[in-house]
Amino acid sequence: MEKKGSNLRIDEIAASVLDEEKLNAFLDFYDFLSKNKLGKRKTGRSISSHSWAITYKNQRIGGFAFHGNAWTIIFFNLFPSKEWFARCEKYLTVELKDIILANIDTTSSCCVKGICNSVESPTILGKMFNCRVCACGPIKLLNPDGKTLEYAKELALIGKSVITE
Repeated sequence: MEKKGSNLRIDEIAASVLDEEKLNAFLDFYDFLSKNKLGKRKTGRSISSHSWAITYKNQRIGGFAFHGNAWTIIFFNLFPSKEWFARCEKYLTVELKDIILANIDTTSSCCVKGICNSVESPTILGKMFNCRVCACGPIKLLNPDGKTLEYAKELALIGKSVITE
């Protein structure tokens, strides 16, 4: 395991794995999280795991991770105790709902195999999915930039609003 890597700052890790375009998009999002007082808590089972939770008032809104020359943002969850989608629907525009539904994670290998806490055939924002969906981060935005990055920021703020209700 890469022990000294555990002492690196998130922006240093990002700079070591992402190309310039992806790094600039990530740093924009990272700066947004900091300015909006959204926490970044290390997750993952190993020191070399490059994943963090996005939190507010010690509650998880989502997370982000690096994997090779790529980065991903995930949001909300499908666990009934949180009821994220029911609670955030009043904040969602039609366009944001469309983005969410177009980016539901049905491909994570652990979820497809049923190893993690995936949900079989859930209904999300009124749409039925006839497959397994990742329960811990059903919205998955891979290498977001431009408009998608703006949607990611909106989702983070919606998560913050839901927590403060």
